[in-house]
Amino acid sequence: MIPRIYPHGCSLRMIDLRENRLRGIVPRSLGNCGMLEYLNLGENQINDTLPFWLSELAYLKVIDLQSNMLQGSIEDNLSQLNFTSLHILDLSNNNFNGELPSKLLKSCHTMKVIVGQDKLAYLSLFKRLDLSSVSFNEGMNYVMTLMSKGTEREYAKIPDVLMAIDFSNNKFKGFIPELIGDLKSLRMLNLSNNFLIGSIPPSLTSMIVLESLDLSWNKLVGEIPQQLARITFLSFFVVSHNRLSGPIPHGSQFDMFGSSSFAMNDGLCGSPLPNKCTNDDNTPPPPSFRVDNEEECLFDLDRRIVLVGVGVGFLVGIVLENLIIDEKSRRFLHYSKKMANGWKR
Repeated sequence: MIPRIYPHGCSLRMIDLRENRLRGIVPRSLGNCGMLEYLNLGENQINDTLPFWLSELAYLKVIDLQSNMLQGSIEDNLSQLNFTSLHILDLSNNNFNGELPSKLLKSCHTMKVIVGQDKLAYLSLFKRLDLSSVSFNEGMNYVMTLMSKGTEREYAKIPDVLMAIDFSNNKFKGFIPELIGDLKSLRMLNLSNNFLIGSIPPSLTSMIVLESLDLSWNKLVGEIPQQLARITFLSFFVVSHNRLSGPIPHGSQFDMFGSSSFAMNDGLCGSPLPNKCTNDDNTPPPPSFRVDNEEECLFDLDRRIVLVGVGVGFLVGIVLENLIIDEKSRRFLHYSKKMANGWKR
């Protein structure tokens, strides 16, 4: 069992208990460690629900609970959350169920802002040592293992810009929430091996620095949003073993993905799959409303020409009629005068 001895005012900033045989629950007294930045309890035998009270820890940047026996629906246990500083959340390889935790995702404020850096920095713990008149800083980098681009990778140093969410290998169901697109600074998103349904939300295109996206082994339907080709950093993309259909996006990074990225989706077509789309080059047909508008414009133009012609003809007719009447009137007056002169004689 993890000892429940963390007192009020606990000043621990890092707790790393990964790869042991720890069981039981995550002790609530960990919430007394208000300065905690890094919590790694991965690859143990912890049998608990999600310790949602961790959101009270304002400085917490890394939560790694992968490969335990955590269970239950996350959203049911959440009321008001505030994971303000969170960079990495790994809940993979557990038994969580229910819908993806929208409230939790919405509270990850740091993941919503893209911050540039002049030089590469790492998540680490520094302490200042004062020895008589000399002082220096001693550092310890945070370490963890993540599924990065389809491969398990150990990070001896975690870049400060690395923002990652891994919910893979659980029993999540329902739709992928649109609000996940608000996490614009995410570099890695893994939702594979769940029971997710519905379509891939187009809001994912807002993640302009996303490098790895794994949605494989779910029950997703519909088309792959063509706008995903705009994410130029995307170097790993897998949607295999779903129920997707329609043309595969092309251009940019998508031309580099192999057929394994799209395998076992009977409705998908286009390169790199052997199934050809009905439209050449995977290009969707032009919208029909443009043609209709052109026909309407031509019809309106013809109608205006006809109306103008009728109007001009009517005016010309009136003018000619007046000229003819005036000419006849002059002739009538001329002959009338002749006849009157003859009678006078």
